[in-house]
Amino acid sequence: MTVRARWLLLAGLAGAVIGVLRSQHTLAWLSLTVLVWMLAEWLMFCWRLWAEIPGLCIQRSVGGRTGPNGVLFAGRPVVVEVRITAKRLWGCGPMLVVRDCVPEYFAVPPGQAERPLLTRIHECTYRYEAQVLGAGQAVLPGFRITIQDAQGFFSVQKFVACEQRFRILPAYASAGDTQPVVKRINSLPQHGIHRLQRAGLGSELLELREYVPGDPPKSIAWKVSARRGTLMTRQYESEVPVRVCLFLDGSISTRVGGFGCRLLDQMTFVAGSVARSAISVGDPVGAVLFDETGSRRIAPASGDRGFYRLLEALSDFSINPAPPQERLTPQLLNAALRLCGERWPELLDPRVNIVPFTFFPLSPGQRRLRYQKSRVAAVLAEIHQLQPMQILELVHDDQLMAASLQRFLTEAGVAWMDPLLQTRSRGFHDGMATMELLSDAIAKSVMTARDNEVYVIMANLLECATNISYLLPALRMAIARHHRVVVVCPTPMFRRPVRNAPFPEDPTAEQLLSRAEDLRTEELAGRLRRALRRIGAAFTLSGEEQAIRLIMNETQMARSGRIAASGARG
Repeated sequence: MTVRARWLLLAGLAGAVIGVLRSQHTLAWLSLTVLVWMLAEWLMFCWRLWAEIPGLCIQRSVGGRTGPNGVLFAGRPVVVEVRITAKRLWGCGPMLVVRDCVPEYFAVPPGQAERPLLTRIHECTYRYEAQVLGAGQAVLPGFRITIQDAQGFFSVQKFVACEQRFRILPAYASAGDTQPVVKRINSLPQHGIHRLQRAGLGSELLELREYVPGDPPKSIAWKVSARRGTLMTRQYESEVPVRVCLFLDGSISTRVGGFGCRLLDQMTFVAGSVARSAISVGDPVGAVLFDETGSRRIAPASGDRGFYRLLEALSDFSINPAPPQERLTPQLLNAALRLCGERWPELLDPRVNIVPFTFFPLSPGQRRLRYQKSRVAAVLAEIHQLQPMQILELVHDDQLMAASLQRFLTEAGVAWMDPLLQTRSRGFHDGMATMELLSDAIAKSVMTARDNEVYVIMANLLECATNISYLLPALRMAIARHHRVVVVCPTPMFRRPVRNAPFPEDPTAEQLLSRAEDLRTEELAGRLRRALRRIGAAFTLSGEEQAIRLIMNETQMARSGRIAASGARG
């Protein structure tokens, strides 16, 4: 019963009582007529719920896929089509509103995912366009329908399950947009075919060309240079392609934020783009994915099959695990209640979810908190099939309740933001843990790798830039094995600090905070750049195409044997 019906019912009862007590027959008959009319509307509404709703069929098509599973790409729009079919409809006027429960992986304009349905319409189809934000796994659980009568006196909310799971692969730039101009084709020959005569680090001479700054001195042909009067460089045949090994940091600091804005989303974009560019010219690409739970190595592979296998591994790696433990807050409890009201409205019905009456606690705030915890515990018990003793533990143990709510929200696809996880900077200790994990991953990879590989390290090292010395031994070991090392440090929201940027005369608080963050990021990036260049590693502070081009230039230099680029690096 809606608020409108409650006020009308109260007015009808008051009018009937006053009419009977004061012998005002007109007022009494008018009030009774209103009450009988509301009773008839209620009976008709119950009839519709019993007869019409079971015949309601809702189907969803995402990008032309109607099956329970599918694959999408991050950064691309997708068209969702919803088809509603009703078999038995006898009433008139508005009956229900259908709203698709869209996960946080999708960005949909307000009001586009819902559509009111009239009872005289037996079939309705509507479409809306969603933008896929980040890599991972998106679950479309179903539809929330709001059923009401024509006058708006009675309303019931139900959830219709229509679950579809989609693996979201990372976005990547096309190979032609990120390929260096001077790059040559290089690929492994097929069985029974002689090795390809391409420039590289082989033993057979391919050709002579003019010297380019950065070429190793040992490749200079001194006799030919003396005859021609200019420096000439020997080019050798390429016997094997250059392997690219990607190191991706999946620690807590890279997963905090909304989908599409996480540091991990930037790193998967760079990794996918580099893999596309390298595999398109025959270079095998592997990866090492590490986080607090350990590391996973993906063997180098080439071809489209190897590329999509790498994208699937990055997609699985982008799924947020169980978040770190946080204390129970009212915001976390309210977020869980909102999600329960959206996807399990029947379990929050007061006629089903009954909270026993108690005298304690006496404080109104504590009583409200206990009431909310009891309702959420009952919903979790129905979802996870908990025992009565486990329900009591949830209600009385705040730490256990907080862990259960975090797990519940994470499984529902909620991003690591307030109130699920405090977005405050986790600081020095997390940065030190990241460097320890990265050092171990590089050391293990060097022990099993071949010489002359390109190591692309993508990690959040800004918070520990002053203690980069803990990571330098592992990098020196990789460079000593003739590997080229590129360090890509992502920045929030793909935004790079700009030096000597004009500052407004009357800045706002947001502009002051943004400027302070830029100055801090620029100072930390300068420390990292100086420390890494001393040992011969390249560094860039970007999540865009510039980082991809830098990595491909390093791959080209590893193939040609040059020790430095002709321009500035990083």
